[in-house]
Parts: sequence; C-alpha cells; structure tokens
Amino acid sequence: MRVLMATMQLDIGGAETHIVELSKALARRGVEVFVVSNGGAYVSELEGAGIKHFEAPLHSKSVGDMRKAYSRLERIILDNNIDVVHAHARIPGFLCGRLQKKYKFRFVTTAHWVFDTRFPLNLLTNWGDRSLAVSDDIKKYLVDNYNCEPDNIRVTINGVDMEKFSENVDFSDVAKEFEFGKDRTRIVYVSRMDVDRSFAAHKLIEAIPDLCKRIDNLEVVVVGGGNDFESINQEASAMNTKMGRRVVITTNGRTNINKFVASGDVFVGVSRAALEAMACRKPAVIAGNEGYIGIFDEDKLQVSIDTNFCCRGCEMTTKEKLRDDILAILDPEKEEYRKHLGDFSIETVKKYYSVETMADDAMKMYVSIIKDSKINDVEKSEFEDIDKYIYHGNSKRSIDVMLSGYYGFHNSGDDAILTAIVKGLREKCPNLNITVLSKNPQETARLYGVDSIDRFSICKIFGALRKTKLLVSGGGSLLQDVTSSKSLYYYLAIMRIAKICGAKVMIYANGIGPICKDTNRRKLKKAVNKTDLITLREKSSKDELEGLVAKDIPVFVTADPVFSLESGSEKAIASALNKAGLSEGKRFFAVAVREWKNSDKNLESQVAQFAEYVRDKYGVTPLVISMQDGFDRNISERIAGMIKGECSILEKGISPEIMLGIVGKSELVLGMRLHTLIYAAKNAVPAIAIDYDPKVTAVMESIEQKFLVDARNVDVKKMCDYADSIFENREEICSGLEEKSRQYKILATKNVEMMLDLLR
Repeated sequence: MRVLMATMQLDIGGAETHIVELSKALARRGVEVFVVSNGGAYVSELEGAGIKHFEAPLHSKSVGDMRKAYSRLERIILDNNIDVVHAHARIPGFLCGRLQKKYKFRFVTTAHWVFDTRFPLNLLTNWGDRSLAVSDDIKKYLVDNYNCEPDNIRVTINGVDMEKFSENVDFSDVAKEFEFGKDRTRIVYVSRMDVDRSFAAHKLIEAIPDLCKRIDNLEVVVVGGGNDFESINQEASAMNTKMGRRVVITTNGRTNINKFVASGDVFVGVSRAALEAMACRKPAVIAGNEGYIGIFDEDKLQVSIDTNFCCRGCEMTTKEKLRDDILAILDPEKEEYRKHLGDFSIETVKKYYSVETMADDAMKMYVSIIKDSKINDVEKSEFEDIDKYIYHGNSKRSIDVMLSGYYGFHNSGDDAILTAIVKGLREKCPNLNITVLSKNPQETARLYGVDSIDRFSICKIFGALRKTKLLVSGGGSLLQDVTSSKSLYYYLAIMRIAKICGAKVMIYANGIGPICKDTNRRKLKKAVNKTDLITLREKSSKDELEGLVAKDIPVFVTADPVFSLESGSEKAIASALNKAGLSEGKRFFAVAVREWKNSDKNLESQVAQFAEYVRDKYGVTPLVISMQDGFDRNISERIAGMIKGECSILEKGISPEIMLGIVGKSELVLGMRLHTLIYAAKNAVPAIAIDYDPKVTAVMESIEQKFLVDARNVDVKKMCDYADSIFENREEICSGLEEKSRQYKILATKNVEMMLDLLR
C-alpha cells in the first residue's frame, strides 16, 4: 500500500510531529509512505527513516502558490501510483479534495484542530471520505459543522515514541549548546511560536518575576519557532535585563525536542508536546491559547483526553494560574508529590498514547476506505491482506471499468448479468470506479450505484473512454448477427473506440455467434484480435471463434456471470409470489415465453395446453413470468388467458435477484429466453427449453440436459412427456444440476478475478 501524507509544513508543532511519527510507524509496517509539504525542520528525520519527501507550497493561501501546489500534488499522486491520499491541514485538504473530484482516488484526512467556519473559509475545508479526529470534541465539531458522517470518523491519539522520548535521554549536547546553568530548576516550554499558539509562552515569561522570588535558581527554556518568535525573543531579552541575569533561553525551531523536555523539571505547554514531556516522566502544566487545565493529575485526566490536551473550552491561561501551579509542583517539601506526578504522566502515555495505537487507527481508516466498510468496524486482522483489495492506482484515466452490454432495457437476464458483474467487482475492490453504458442511464446509476452514460451518445462515450482503463464487453450474446447486424456493429464499434482511446478491452463471459455473414465474420476477427482478454460462456462459443482469434490472445471458457449471483431475500420473494396469488407453501412451476418471428403459429395454445396438463397431473400451479416486460408481457398475458382453470401471472418490475429466487422455488421451468434456463440451472431446477436460438441448445448441452423442443414446431406431447420424465426422475436430475451449478459458480467468479488481474 502506498500512502501520501500531505501537510502544510514540517516545522516544530504537535501536528507536524504526529505526521512524522505516524509516517515512521507505518513505514516500519511495510507501508510505502510519501510526504509532501513546504518543508521544514523534520524533513531530514523523515528522509533518514527512508521516507521520500516532496516539496510544494502547501502552507500558503495565495492563488499563485495554491496553483503551484495543486500541479505538484497532481504529479506526485499520478507518478507514484498512490493508493491513499491522507491530508492533515486545511489547504492540503482543499487541494486534495479538488484533485479527488478529477481522479476519484481514495482521500482521507486527520483533523488536528478546529478551523474558522465562516464564509468563505468554510469553502476551503474538505474532510475527505474518512477522517481521524484527535479528540472527541473535534469529532463533534466535524459532525456539527460539516455534517460529516459519524461512522466515517475515528477518534485517534497523538501517539508518542517512548524510546525516543525517555527520561534517560542524554541532553548534554543541547545543554552545552545553549549554556544551561548548572544545578538549575528548569521549566521547559515547547510550542510552535505562531501568534495563535504562543499565548502561554508570553504568560509564562510574565510570571518569571513572581517565580524567581521563590525559586532562586530558576531557568526557563522556550523551544520553538514561528511568526511570533521575534516577539517572544524580545520579551525574553527584556525579562533577562529586568532580572539582571539570563533566566529565559529561547531556541527557535528544533527537531531534537526530546532532549529539551528530558532536561526539564517541569513542562508547560499543550497537545503532543505535553505528552512527549510526560513520556519523559515530567510533571506537566497543561496551558495554551485555547484554555488552561493546569497540573496534570488523576483529576485532570478525563478533560485532558477529551480535549486532546489542548484545553478547548477550559478557562483562559493567566500568569497567576501558571505561577501558582508551577510553585505547587516545585515546592521543596513536595518531592514525593513531584515523583507521583511524573509516574502518573508516564503511565498515562503508556496506556493511552502509544505510537503503535496511532498507526493502528490510521490503518483502520485506510482499510475502511479500500474495503468500503465502517472505519470503527475494521479489525486488525484485516491489515495483513489489504493489498489484495488494491487493484488500481491513480492515473489520468479516472474510470477503472466501463461496462458495455444490453443494459437498461429491463431484460431480466441482462440485468442479472450486470448485477452479478458489479457485485463481484465491489466484493473484490469496493472503490472501483465503474461506468455503465445503458439505454436508461439515470435508472442504471440509481439501481446499481455506478456512473452511467447513454449507450447511444457516442460523443459522451468517446470522451469517457479517453478516461477509461478497461472496457468490458459482456456478458450475454452480444457478438452475433442472428438478431441483427446492427447490434453486432454497435458492440464492435464500442470496442474499436476503446482501443483508439487507449483503453484495454475484455470480452467478458460472452456467448459468441452465430455469425452468419462472411463480412461480419471478418469484422469480428479484426475486433477480437485487438482485445486483451476473452472469456466465454460455453465451449461452443470457443468453437465459434476457432480460426478467428490469434494464438497470443488469451481465451478461457468460464461460465455465465449469473451463476455467481445470489437470490434476493426470502421476504421479498414471498411478497412477489403472494401478489401473484401464490401463498406460502403453494407449489408452482414457471412458464416464460417470448415473441419470436419464426415461432410455431400455435406456440401459445400449445404452451397453455402443456400448463394445464402439468397442473392437473402433478398439482402444481402454472406461474407465467415475463423476462423482459416490454417484449414479453403481451404474449405472457395471452398465454395466461388461454390456460383454463387456476393460473398465476407475475407482476411487472421484478428485480433479477427476486426473479432468480422465484425460479428457484419452482418445481419445473418451461423457458424460451436463455436466462430463464440459466436461472433454473443455477437453482438446480429442471427445465424444458423452447429452442429458438443456437445459444439455447448450447446452454442445455453445457448443463447436460436433453429437454428441448423446437420453437418453430412445438410438440405439446413431447413437452408433456418431458414433464413426466422430470417428475419421475426429479431427484437424479436435480442432483446433476446441483453439481453443475457449483462448478459454474466457481468458473463465473474467475471472470471477475481475471478482469481485475487485467486491470492491475
């Protein structure tokens, strides 16, 4: 997994240290981490840990710098095939969010603090598809102010590396560099010295005269740089002049914070810096711009955790509060009290703020967005195999898969194919960007959770294919000229445009042929030899391609995608049957016939006679179903009207999964459309096929069933004899079909696996 951390800069600060420690912890776990920022003191530490840093002006709100940063981010994400982009501040989040709209990559954020939500600043804020919040109150802020989904937010911590931050750290080099006094009582303050972060530093310096009255050997070390550093430095110099000696030492920005906090007797500050000092077993006074908690002890634990040690919502910091709490800690008579505070501090960090826990939280966020699950439901066991769910990186081709087929025509079989393909892809790779060509794009987008384009809008298709990685043509019997040459030309044209646009092309679980015209065979040959992969529904389709496809084109016989589809809920199936007049437990058999120009003129009456025969002899009610309402409804209603006595007809608008479940509950199927027979085979239900197309013969042969009648010459006696044979040998027939169904389900899932391998 390749993760890009995007932040403003890497100078001294709690968020910056969080990013550095998180990046190093993830890298130790084998995650390939990249960081982009405007640079700063921590760059060398990252690079020393083998983490690549890119420079971009992500710290600036100027339009020119933001444009430069946008272009730089775009290039980094595309060139390094980033799997997850993780932003850590407002400007990086805004720019990454803009890029995500263009490239559809996985985008997450960490909220380290709260931002001004007034217009137009609120427009610069983007929290991605998942977020980490460093405290509960920040999570509440995200939910209340930005309507973020709570299930997409996880509260994390500012994890501390307890090997780096330890009371045993040798600080002699910084003591020498800054000429620390010997035997001094030292207060250490660490923060980024920006105007919105340095309030407590000013108050601490103001308190020095009062502190020196009680502490003769006081030394205050103020660590950090920023836009308020010069003001702090001048104030420190003035105080030293006033006190007649050097009491305050200022350092500007430093990366070896661990050595400074290890040198102190008391720490003053907030957030991550406070936790790092606590890891060094130092008593801490929690004070900052946003409020004042005071001496950290058992009574202050919950408020400290709730505000991420940032004091949000607490009373303001004053020099008097700082003075009184520092003196309480440094009272010469309270050595045991100081030891207790230090011990409680380090135990708190060990229990709540491990850097590995912080890395676990980030991993849970990455796994949740890759697998499209709830962030707080992810288990650590899911970390190990996450790479197998990542089948695509980022490129200018933002559409991963475009599906071309007979979609949007309310044909149950083709709708079932689309359902099976999309579900199969989502199971393996939830965040795949899928676009479907459809006769009814709005409905297709709504029903399947995909993007969709009008299948006849060639200009839009051309534009989309220029952004598509893989065109999938399938499944069904798309490449044939029995229906018409026009449909064949359409599907071949889409494949040709895809290749012109630089996309890969896969023929997916197709039934090929028949191709009757020589010119059409030549066109097919030209098209298939430019594909990257072909999978076929049955062996007869491979025979049809014999002599047409080159040996270097991979061709596999798999199975129809519908064999991998599962039926809808029992409740929905029962409801549909009840509306058709079939109560629970009522035995029935399915009759599904279509219009066909070459059908026997007596087809409808013959089917009605057959239905009456089976009902009267075996006590099962005929249920007439329309596999494609727009084409089959009239003939279905006519047949139902011809059947004398009890008969049911299924209502319109039944989804593929429900139709599959209804067929699965039938005792027998008389089917004409191909997928009626596949629904039956999937459910191990015996079927009699009305053969109007070679594909019907092919599927019956593939499942080793012999019950076929010719649609041009329907023999009702033959159909009745088949029914007798089925009911007499039902157990044996069903057993054979169950085995075939199991085999074909495995083969059907291979279509998805091979597609993703091709995409990868």
